Amino acid sequence: MFGNRHLKVIMEIQQQMLLSNFDLKLFMQTICDRMCLLTDADGSTIEMLAGDEMVYAAVSGTLQPHLGIRINKSGSLSGLCVTEKEILYSPDTQQDDRVNKEATMKVGARSMVCVPLFESSNAVGVLKVISDRPDAFSSRDIETLQLLSLALGSELGKQINYDDKIRILNDYEQLLVQLRAEIERREKLESELIQLTERDILTGLLNRRGFSDRIQGWMNRASREEDLFGVFYLDLNKFKQCNDTYGHEVGDLVLVEFANRIKNAVCESDLIARVGGDEFVVAAWLQNDYDGLVQVAKRLIEQLELPMRIKELQLPMSTSVGCTLWTDGKTELDLIRAADQSMYLAKSNGTNRIAVNGELLEEGNVKAI
Repeated sequence: MFGNRHLKVIMEIQQQMLLSNFDLKLFMQTICDRMCLLTDADGSTIEMLAGDEMVYAAVSGTLQPHLGIRINKSGSLSGLCVTEKEILYSPDTQQDDRVNKEATMKVGARSMVCVPLFESSNAVGVLKVISDRPDAFSSRDIETLQLLSLALGSELGKQINYDDKIRILNDYEQLLVQLRAEIERREKLESELIQLTERDILTGLLNRRGFSDRIQGWMNRASREEDLFGVFYLDLNKFKQCNDTYGHEVGDLVLVEFANRIKNAVCESDLIARVGGDEFVVAAWLQNDYDGLVQVAKRLIEQLELPMRIKELQLPMSTSVGCTLWTDGKTELDLIRAADQSMYLAKSNGTNRIAVNGELLEEGNVKAI
């Protein structure tokens, strides 16, 4: 029979199981702490099976310094206890061939009891109590541990299952983090690929495809909100001669400088595209129709009044600008064709000239802002 003191401690352990809130470490530590109260043990431990080893997962009493140590399952009383799935008692470890004598001397175990802990029919570990005295444990101690092993083994199995589930959830969360990172990486890569397909590598401006994708949205907005925009087609006069004279490296730098000067002439929200070797297209929102169109064209011309400083060279470059107004019903092709034809008209009549819808702007009006 168990005395009141034993029953009280057992009930306290069961209560602690409920209060541990599935905290496996707290749960095992509570068991170890109470084992020294229920028996004449100097120390107690819960050893968990980990492959071919038994690991001190929780300790109490004289075994506290040995938390986390590992002993081979083979050649130890704990390992034999798990294998045979029954309580094993060693009254004198120094006279017991089942015991790892070196290990028991290290932890001060002259006598010990090992109780298997089960989850279903699987032994998942052992509850072990030790004493530095031989024959320290009575039959009542063994019965006490046997009683607790029935309850504790099952509860420990539940805790392990819960802990495994938490570990799986944590692994799943880590997987989600990795998946999010991979999605972000792919989205960034996709964005970069889009940039490569929609952007001119040299100037960073839109290319023909990028301009085409966006101008359709402009036409929809202009039709819906009755806004107005103009399209401008321009190129660099005598660019081929510059390229042939100074080389392609200088020619590329001239194109980059031309792109930057175009940016300075229009708003940040306007569209600028490089659609050919030295040919550029601009779409700009206008405050009014014809006058606004001409004002933007003049600003584009003005950007080339100062020579370009390229590699200690002073290059007097000029441009020709053709432009047209968007009106309802015009397609992208209509706009590009009208602006392009006007640009060639301006080009055939000198430098820094402007043509609007196939009509040359008077040269004197170009310089008058």
